[in-house]
Amino acid sequence: MTKFIALFYTVLIMLLVAVVSYSMQKSEENFSPPKYTIGVVLKAMDSEHWLSVRSGMTEAAQRNNMRLIVITAENETAFAEQNKIISDLLDNDIDALIVAPTNINHTKEFVDAAQKKNIPVFSIDEEIDGIIYIGSNNYLIGEMAAAFMEKNLPAGAEVSVISGSANQNAHIQRTAGFVNYIEKNSALRIGTTIAAETQYRQAMTQAEKLFRERPNTRGIFVTSAIMTLGVIEATEKNFQAVTIVGVDTQNDAIMAVKSGNIDALISQDGHESGKLAIEVVTAYLNGQPTEKNNFISNELITSDNAEHFLLQEDF
Repeated sequence: MTKFIALFYTVLIMLLVAVVSYSMQKSEENFSPPKYTIGVVLKAMDSEHWLSVRSGMTEAAQRNNMRLIVITAENETAFAEQNKIISDLLDNDIDALIVAPTNINHTKEFVDAAQKKNIPVFSIDEEIDGIIYIGSNNYLIGEMAAAFMEKNLPAGAEVSVISGSANQNAHIQRTAGFVNYIEKNSALRIGTTIAAETQYRQAMTQAEKLFRERPNTRGIFVTSAIMTLGVIEATEKNFQAVTIVGVDTQNDAIMAVKSGNIDALISQDGHESGKLAIEVVTAYLNGQPTEKNNFISNELITSDNAEHFLLQEDF
């Protein structure tokens, strides 16, 4: 009996060793080092939008066997910190750099540094002259918001813009698209355009000031979702009946559309932007042709279709 038990355990151990050896062999066969290492510097990581961008990038990078180094500055105003991060990344062994610049007036230094090291640069969310771009057609976003206002407000109504940072091209282009459409294609009147930092509290403060100085305001275009939520709070405090249109695809803002606190959003799917960025970079590094501008889709979100745009992610 003792010999039988000993034989049984001997056979069992041999089988286990064989299984482990086979598993290790298969793991070695399936493992391959990343084909490329990509440095990614985003504006911040303090909103659903940027979390979604990172999520889309990570998904596409895994599919394309790429290693990502994703770093952000503390917030969207910290351009000096962001540029230092980029400088440090360029000293590492990366094959490409993807940047969402916090300040378009301070991009030349890192673009020149990357080009000297033959590291291709790609921009996401913000266009940089001469650099391949991935993201929304921001001028079109402004036009879409204006078209919604024109359709839903009476002739002669006064509308204004509360925009994110004047140092970011996305907000500049959205404002320009909105203002130009209103002036050329509608009977509405532009009241004022206000640029503030892309923050909830700043937007709320500017909206309260707008209601004091221009009490006849009937519509506000807000160029980011987080700012739109701040404007909502100001309208509730001041009992203002105002048509509000914002930008971005993030759940807190979409829920506000469903509840009627925001009249419409122009979609900007961060997950789609992130995936497309990695796909464009992969194609470029593989020697395939790439477009200068790589736009994602932008759609009108209202209470009728808001449910469709809710994100099913936990980031």
